[in-house]
Amino acid sequence: MKKGVLITLIGIIIIGITYFGIETFAFTKGVKQDVKKNKTELKQNSFVKLTEFKNGRWISTTDSLAGIEIINGKWIMFYKGMETDSSDIYDFKIRRAYIKELGTKHKPFEYLTITNYSDTLEYSILKYSDEFLSLSYLSRGNTLNYERAK
Repeated sequence: MKKGVLITLIGIIIIGITYFGIETFAFTKGVKQDVKKNKTELKQNSFVKLTEFKNGRWISTTDSLAGIEIINGKWIMFYKGMETDSSDIYDFKIRRAYIKELGTKHKPFEYLTITNYSDTLEYSILKYSDEFLSLSYLSRGNTLNYERAK
């Protein structure tokens, strides 16, 4: 009788190992398909160009004396009636990234980082067109809207 119980137990263990092996194989097959699909999506998205700011002057929609000017890769902040000095001139760079909590299933955000010798400021680009520019200043979370100067 002990021999029969032992054989039954060994049979159950073999069936269990086989079952979990098949389940693991099916799971990894699904994971591999998901990875392959995500790689394809990333390759397709990598061809989408980053925002390219054109040279121009932009005036704040909330303060008509404040604005920015983009000239040959420089980001210049100005306030009408005040002299612009070197601390108002920045280099800028745009990058694309996903918000970690949302993952790659959502649209990536574009970020604008402006830097000069004394400061680094980071914005999220909300909208950019020939006539309108909207940025979110990440440190405070406020939105800055600009219209192209006429």
